[in-house]
Amino acid sequence: MPSLSCEEKAGKVLIVEDELEILEPLAHSLRKAGFTVLIAEDGLSACRIIGKEKPDLILLDIMLPDLDGWEVCRMLRQHPDPVIASIPVIMLTALGTPENKYRGLELGADLFLPKPYSIREVILLSGKFVGNRQKTLTLQNRLEKITGEDRQNHELHHMLFHELSNQLHILNGFTELLHENPASERAGACMDAIYRSSNYLQALAEEILLIRQVEDGRLSLAYEHFPIDALIGEIIEVYNTPARCKDVQLRYLIAEKQPTVNLSRLALKIILSALVDNSLKYGPAGQTITLSCEPAADRFILMVADQGPGIHADEQERIFEPYYRVESVASKPRGRGLGLYGAHVLAKAMGGTVMVESQAGVGSCFRIDLPVADSTS
Repeated sequence: MPSLSCEEKAGKVLIVEDELEILEPLAHSLRKAGFTVLIAEDGLSACRIIGKEKPDLILLDIMLPDLDGWEVCRMLRQHPDPVIASIPVIMLTALGTPENKYRGLELGADLFLPKPYSIREVILLSGKFVGNRQKTLTLQNRLEKITGEDRQNHELHHMLFHELSNQLHILNGFTELLHENPASERAGACMDAIYRSSNYLQALAEEILLIRQVEDGRLSLAYEHFPIDALIGEIIEVYNTPARCKDVQLRYLIAEKQPTVNLSRLALKIILSALVDNSLKYGPAGQTITLSCEPAADRFILMVADQGPGIHADEQERIFEPYYRVESVASKPRGRGLGLYGAHVLAKAMGGTVMVESQAGVGSCFRIDLPVADSTS
């Protein structure tokens, strides 16, 4: 029995045949050649297996119970999933007239082999078709990945230009006020606004650069020892002023023993900032945002809980995707940086995870599960 060459990788082959004396030796030979063999003895079973297993090749008889091979081939080529619709088909049939061959090719069969056929020929052809199929799918996956990365880069650039434009308008406006009347009573407020906007742009640039470098594997995070309560205190101090402006209370529930960790202080600060910033931006006035830490053995859990609009269950798995926006807040202003996606990337880089527990209309609790010390640091 011929073996597959290096270029012909074994794959899944579906044999659709109702005659056991033909089916069994063909299936045995394909398995011996290294293929995974699926079997259907009628057209309806074949359709179910095709949708579930997505084989790399279908060896299809025409004279079948329930649905014949003509109908199976026609339905396959009309399938809405392009991956399924493009599965190659070799028709193996006793209907060997030119008219039947042309009909099979018109319905979308890739090859028409009349019975009796050579099993050796079927094995060789199966290897070629499966190899070409796998190469095509690999190229399609690469193309989709490149297209997705291009789309993400486009959205990232759009977001950056949007944020840059907003902050430059602020800087320009307050600079003009200072230029027109540098000694006015508002000079101090103008300089404060300019200082905040410039800091915002610097922090945004550093955040995005760090996330992209970690994501691409071009940067290892710098680790240091620091107490968690000190970092949380910094976050609360930074966000106290915008919180008071929205009549929001920031609260820190301090446990008896707070851990000292060996992680990236910058990365953890970005994660907490993204979560608190989200809660402030999308939550209602008058809410309470609670930060807490639960140490446990060699790990600890940071929590940021709010009383905001919450996240529907079908969206909770998607909120950590890049640039995804929850429908309930789609009309509100775009958040800073890469938000929850950045939190996910940085937590993963430190050996941790970010999860959410949420109920629409009640609020959300984000849980950051991290090791006290990263094993690779």
